[in-house]
Amino acid sequence: MSIQDLIINRRSIKKFEQDSYFEDAQIQQAIELSAYAPNHGMREPWRIIWVKKDRLSEYGRLFAEVNFKNDNEKGQAFTAMAQKLGGILIIAGPVDRRQKQRLEDVLAIGGYMQTLSLLLFDAGIGSCIKTPASMFEPKFNAALDIHDDEMVYGLVYLTELPEQLEDKPRKNSNLISEF
Repeated sequence: MSIQDLIINRRSIKKFEQDSYFEDAQIQQAIELSAYAPNHGMREPWRIIWVKKDRLSEYGRLFAEVNFKNDNEKGQAFTAMAQKLGGILIIAGPVDRRQKQRLEDVLAIGGYMQTLSLLLFDAGIGSCIKTPASMFEPKFNAALDIHDDEMVYGLVYLTELPEQLEDKPRKNSNLISEF
């Protein structure tokens, strides 16, 4: 598939209705290949915390404790949903206190995550980038061993692609203005 076709056809898969399983090698290849794509300012290093299939239940409980501590029903529903995923990739990276460098970090990691999503799609793996508020919760960060000079920039949920992808024409037709 051409890069243009990948960009046009890739969708965020937000329904996690069936149990997903993927070969580790497929995921690892997408993670490693994504690092080859140009990114803003080459602001690496960042790191991937890979929650594999066999650890999703434990991750689901952690997420539920942080996000739904007063709502056991929602917590159980989230844990059940998380167990259907094929894995979760948590992207963590350095926090630079300087404003320009921090913006460059965000742009670079965002570019990496989008490239990763395209490569996963090319491998037949659905994905959805998530930025839950719990990324900033000390308990969540401690459990993931996020260092004091790091932050979580986002999560990539791994899921099955639907048999038929919905065609979604873009509405942002006024992207260009002239100076």
